[in-house]
Amino acid sequence: MKFLPIENLSYQTNLSVDEVISRLSNYIEPKKTFRFGLFGKAATKPYEGQIIGHSFELNRIINYRNSFLPQITGVIEGNTTGTTIKVKMRMHIFVIAFICFWLFGVGIAGFAFLYQGISDSSYSLFTFIPLGMLLFLYALTMFGFKLESSRSKKDLQNLFEVRSTNPDNDLL
Repeated sequence: MKFLPIENLSYQTNLSVDEVISRLSNYIEPKKTFRFGLFGKAATKPYEGQIIGHSFELNRIINYRNSFLPQITGVIEGNTTGTTIKVKMRMHIFVIAFICFWLFGVGIAGFAFLYQGISDSSYSLFTFIPLGMLLFLYALTMFGFKLESSRSKKDLQNLFEVRSTNPDNDLL
């Protein structure tokens, strides 16, 4: 899934399930609606979210705006050789919905421009503007997501003292 803003990861560690949960709980704080000076204290930990049983939901706390910040979910599973942590990173559902709506609108405009160019047998720069807009959105989305996901992957590897990762876990 290198070309989509989704990452499925699997980490192996020698830590016990309880130790993984303990480390993770020391690494995250509860979600807050507002996270700036007027409405509350600044973050004391690098991630916010919650742990429910052997699963977790979290995201990095950042001091800037990035709509493509990965929402991280995971499951902690014990096995005979240690613990496996299965992690999934994806964008927020509202961001995905907005991008789909935007792609639909630009796609319709692109087909209209292309149809007009074909019917008139004349192509101009304006015919390819929707294609440029689509490429720009894709580049912006992937850059914003991959930048943040690579930071989160490094943090999680250090936190869980990962001894091996799935070969599909491509580090950026």
